[in-house]
Amino acid sequence: MLKHLKRAFVQFTPGDPRSASARELLQRLNSTGSKKSNPACKIEFKIDEDAAPGSSFVELQFSDDEQRKIALSATTVDDIARIIERKASAMELVALLKEVGYDPWKPSKRLTSVAAPAPALSREALLSGELGSVGTRM
Repeated sequence: MLKHLKRAFVQFTPGDPRSASARELLQRLNSTGSKKSNPACKIEFKIDEDAAPGSSFVELQFSDDEQRKIALSATTVDDIARIIERKASAMELVALLKEVGYDPWKPSKRLTSVAAPAPALSREALLSGELGSVGTRM
């Protein structure tokens, strides 16, 4: 879970039932397996007793320095894990493409011509059966 994270900061209010996902996320981030995947990742938290109920959040900083702040009051821990996994997959794909020397974002790799669109079919042509039996069922 922490492989592509530099830092995770979780803030929650202790008595708020909506901060359960924040506490569970903090528990997952501090697990032995997570810490082994990236020991350099900083896991920080703040228990804010004065914060408004429902104000729990997590700030994620990825290894490419992208930062995301996600409210946890209506988000499950599994949703957060999916967000982290999607970002990690995207980062791994970009790294793999660069490793093999392919950069799809370079202008030289883009398509230079676009095929002509198929001709539009009129309603009359479809109804009259000019197309034969293709696409028609009775």
